Amino acid sequence: MVSIISKIICRSVGRNSLVLLCFLLLISCEKEEVIAYSDIPEINLVEISSDTIRQYEDVLYLRISYKDGDGDLGFENPDQYALYIRDIRLEAFDGFYLGPLAPPGANAAIQGELNIEFPSLFLFGNGNTELTKFQIKLIDRAGHESNLIETDFVAIVRN
Repeated sequence: MVSIISKIICRSVGRNSLVLLCFLLLISCEKEEVIAYSDIPEINLVEISSDTIRQYEDVLYLRISYKDGDGDLGFENPDQYALYIRDIRLEAFDGFYLGPLAPPGANAAIQGELNIEFPSLFLFGNGNTELTKFQIKLIDRAGHESNLIETDFVAIVRN
């Protein structure tokens, strides 16, 4: 690009060359895109594998996307939980370990997807079918809690 500009300038005379140089410099500059996400994690449900699961046989897969402005999702210590999931048939959330999704201290915006699997869903009662939903949230190292997402109903059926 520099050699093209210098050839054009050498061939041009007067004010026109200055205008042409400014124009060429303006069109050759590319603006670097800055990713700006909130420091509070944001998640979305991307995919659910099925709306009907046979107890103890089928595996339910969920895929969620995440965005975090400072990249502090996940912990180095496996005793600290970042992923929280609740089967709405139960009162409390279960916590799960999630390793750091960016190097600790990096302070960089991150985005990506997480795959979650439920290998052994089962019926709580004596019926042949139960309906449930799953609620999911993330908590980052600063203690910021993401939005809460919820699946559609999933039917768990007896074999």
